[in-house]
Amino acid sequence: MKQLTGIALLGAGRMAKVHAAAINAAGGRIVTVFDPVTAAAESLAAQNNASVAATAEAAIGHPDVQAVVIATSSDTHVELILAASKAAKPVLCEKPLASSLDEARRCISLIGDEAAKRVFLGFNRRFDRGHASVREAVLRGDIGRLEQLTLTSRDPLPPPLAYIPRSGGLFRDMMIHDFDMARGILGQDNPIVSVTAHGSSVIDPEIGRLGDVDTASVTMETRNGTLVTILNSRRCSFGFDQRIEAFGSEGMVISDNPRQSGFTRYSAASPGTQAPILEFFMERYGPSYTEEMRLFLACIHSGSEMPVNAIDGLQAAWLAEAATHSLKQGKTVPLTHPNQDFNHD
Repeated sequence: MKQLTGIALLGAGRMAKVHAAAINAAGGRIVTVFDPVTAAAESLAAQNNASVAATAEAAIGHPDVQAVVIATSSDTHVELILAASKAAKPVLCEKPLASSLDEARRCISLIGDEAAKRVFLGFNRRFDRGHASVREAVLRGDIGRLEQLTLTSRDPLPPPLAYIPRSGGLFRDMMIHDFDMARGILGQDNPIVSVTAHGSSVIDPEIGRLGDVDTASVTMETRNGTLVTILNSRRCSFGFDQRIEAFGSEGMVISDNPRQSGFTRYSAASPGTQAPILEFFMERYGPSYTEEMRLFLACIHSGSEMPVNAIDGLQAAWLAEAATHSLKQGKTVPLTHPNQDFNHD
């Protein structure tokens, strides 16, 4: 009988539950769970026949643990990655790599580039079937020269206000997925050279008072002249709006919103009305989390580099920082390298 990979799951909140389901579906085994909220850790551990660790270090150091999954708040990611790296255990960390660019840089500096390539960064949307098909079509040249790339991500409801101060902000927390998707679709030969951001708090003014925005758009230009547009909103009245459109010289490819069913209603009041789109990320991206976990476990067993790693996390954090700086300064930000000092640009 094949021995299942033992996992230490750090976190017991919403994202930890998503990763727990993915671990089980992908053929891993949750050995132990740690969360500062003991009751939450105990509940998730009981559901998975796992133990509860008193500390993150105890979870990472458990003798039956071969790998670590980090699903805690963004501001804890770096220290937990460092602890897992020190223990020489492979790690999958939920996005973002860190809550700030400086912290992302510190992480890479301390563990080194080679170790960073063995940290699987949880950009699960790369493994969504529709989104991956867009990327493959663009990189194959199916639509000729890529001229315009548009990524739309809208949540059904804003997060709790208590989450905002710890999130790092919309660009670093929510749009970080779109920055990574854009980089993946553009490919290494067509890097982004400038970022222009706009944002407002029109959904909940309290989000603005906490120093963040809830509605944002970012325009980026690449070295080859491709224009990339990202649209984010913390509220969408009709569900979880997730679309990608790539337009090129010889055609266009789209990853559209999947529907709750293939049902379509025809009547005088609603001619050809389709079923609603999916409600939130658990329904929309569930299979991509499982595929992400499957690839993580496969890389552990083969010893190969992770397909999306901490270096990608640093690159996405760089774009998020550029967008944040652009919004504050009200101007386009040219990009030079991930170590650029935005305060002196």
